[in-house]
Amino acid sequence: MDVPNFDGPYANEFSEFYSNTSSDFAREVLHDGEISDAEYADMEKMFGDCLQDGGIEFSGFAPDGSYETSAAPNPDDTRGIVTGCEAKIGSDVIGALHDIIRVNPENIDAGQAATECLVERGVVADGYDVSDYERDLEGRFADAGSLPLELRGAFLECASNPFG
Repeated sequence: MDVPNFDGPYANEFSEFYSNTSSDFAREVLHDGEISDAEYADMEKMFGDCLQDGGIEFSGFAPDGSYETSAAPNPDDTRGIVTGCEAKIGSDVIGALHDIIRVNPENIDAGQAATECLVERGVVADGYDVSDYERDLEGRFADAGSLPLELRGAFLECASNPFG
């Protein structure tokens, strides 16, 4: 199988996902190194149709990429049907890449983003860097409850959602 030469901030991820998926549809979507809204909508519809063929109801993906389904007519079959549809359609591959690109289009390291967030909030000094942040994760941030209120709020927000 020939893997396209991807470029851009997610080139490695596109290459890896393209190589590892068994879905022809996912490869078709990934081939150009982008996932359009139309391609994502097609994937969502195809995934829903596949689940419906297995007797499972699907109401679509939430903005964070999560989803819920009903049980299959034989509840013991539910996980297998869902997993089979994910592999057939490539919804796991397309969905994962789509969601991380939407949240972090430049593929900035999460630790770097959290560090910048803390600096922007003014709760750490200018010049605070990723190595400081990593050290603080093991040190003063390890017990967030003991942090001063302003620092605790900023730390929890920047660590959980560093990209805003």
